[in-house]
Amino acid sequence: MTQSSRCLVIDTDIASAATDRATRDARSRDCREFLVAVKDTRHKVVSTEAIRAEWNKHQSRFTKAWLVSMYARRKVCWIDAPADDELRSKVEQCAPNENKREAMLKDIHLIEAASQADKIVISMDEAVRQCFHEATHEIRKLKQIAWVNPCKSKENPLNWLQNGAEPERERLLGYRKENANA
Repeated sequence: MTQSSRCLVIDTDIASAATDRATRDARSRDCREFLVAVKDTRHKVVSTEAIRAEWNKHQSRFTKAWLVSMYARRKVCWIDAPADDELRSKVEQCAPNENKREAMLKDIHLIEAASQADKIVISMDEAVRQCFHEATHEIRKLKQIAWVNPCKSKENPLNWLQNGAEPERERLLGYRKENANA
């Protein structure tokens, strides 16, 4: 079976958590293993101006070396993902409070980039994931974005990645368990 290549939007929280040292910190280990698996598969990492600026501020030494190797392997998808004013306006309108609005607007560039790529975001931020999930009631564009947390072992992120990174419906922001039987 030929594995397809996916362009993955990887949040800065992964870039800053992954380290090259043996550590007891499970998040650091999980992020490192996930990035290594991305490098060892056919998948690519998405880069936009906003993502690159964020990574340059927060990446670990391990992630910097990883990214250099990704460039060398031509596994970086450069995407022009300008601000989506309509999407941002909808987020501002539907957010139930200021904290959720700020959280979503802080990471909206991930959604904008994913919308221009393969609609997959890799992030540990479960709080903003839940905010975007709640917003799918009013923002249709969010429904088809897959959100994968490399630190949630019950999601089997490494197996998912190694098996083609298909945007399975359970990973979509618009997925609801009550609709699973439909």
